[in-house]
Amino acid sequence: MIYRRLGGLEVSVFALGAANFGGIGSSRKLVGKGETEAEAHALLDRAVALGINLIDTAGTYADGASESFIGSWLASRGPAMRDRVLLSSKVGIRGGLGRKHVFEEVERTLARLRVDTLDLYLSHVPDPATPWDEVLGTFQTLVKLGKVRQFGLSNVSASELWSAAGIGRIPGFGWVQNRFNLLERDDEHNGVLEACRKLGLQYTPYSPLAGGLLSGKYSLSGSIPEDTRIGQRQDLYAKAWSPENALRVEQLKLQAAAHSLSPAGLATWWLLHCPFVTSVLVGARSPDQLEQLVTQALDLPVNDGLWRTLSSPGQ
Repeated sequence: MIYRRLGGLEVSVFALGAANFGGIGSSRKLVGKGETEAEAHALLDRAVALGINLIDTAGTYADGASESFIGSWLASRGPAMRDRVLLSSKVGIRGGLGRKHVFEEVERTLARLRVDTLDLYLSHVPDPATPWDEVLGTFQTLVKLGKVRQFGLSNVSASELWSAAGIGRIPGFGWVQNRFNLLERDDEHNGVLEACRKLGLQYTPYSPLAGGLLSGKYSLSGSIPEDTRIGQRQDLYAKAWSPENALRVEQLKLQAAAHSLSPAGLATWWLLHCPFVTSVLVGARSPDQLEQLVTQALDLPVNDGLWRTLSSPGQ
C-alpha cells in the first residue's frame, strides 16, 4: 500500500467507502438494500489486511446504520484496531450545516462509531442557509474541542470553494471530496481542481467506477437495468449513461484486456495516478472484489503513455 499526507494525517491511497453498509447511500427508501453487518465487517477486515487505513462514511448512510456497523466492528476487534484506522464521516445532507445541528449530529456519529474523536469530518453538501464563515467556524470549534482532527468540504463547486477561502486560512481545513472518474470529469473544467491547486487543498475523489459503469458489465446502448444498484440510483448516474460513454467503456475494456486487467482495475489505476489525487474512495460488494480492485490498480506500474491514452476524450 502507498500512503500520502492529508493535512496532518498519513492516509492510504485507497479509502474504503462505506456508503452501501446497510443501505444504498443516503436514500431512505433503500435502507436494508446494501451490505449486512456481517458483510460489512468482512469488507472492513479485508481492507485493513490490504493496508487501507481510511474508512469513509456519513451520518445519513442507511440512516446511521453504516456508522453503527463500523462501530460494532471496531468494538469487536479490540482497542488496537482504533489505532490502525482513520475514520471519516459527513454531515449536512439532511438538516443543513447550522451550528446547533452539526454539534448534535457529531455526537450521534461519535456514539454510533463508539469513538471519542473523528479523524476527518466533511460537510456533505453545501447549505445555502448557512454562511461559510459559520460552517468553517463550527468545524474549527469541533477541532478545538477534540471532537474532530481535520475537516473538509464535499460536493462543492469552485465558487463555493472561493467563498469559503475568502474567510481566510482556517486550521484544520484541508481538502475536497467530489465525484470524479474517467466518465465524470467535470471538476477538470469547472474550476474546482484549479481552486484546489491555488488554495493548497487536497482532493479525494469518490465513485471511481461511475456507479459501476466502468466495470464493463453494462451495455450502455440499452436502458438502465432496474434491478441493479445503478438502476436504484438513476438520479446520480443517468447522465453518464450515454452513447459517447458506451464507446469509452468499450475502449477501456480493450485497454484493460491488453494489460491483463479488469476494466474496473484499469479505471481505478488511472484515477490513482491523476496528479491531484490524494486518496481514492472505493467500495465493493465483497472482500475478494475489493482485493482485486486494489491489487490491480497498485500492481500496474506507472505508464505515462497509457495514462494519456485513457485521459484523451477520444480514446
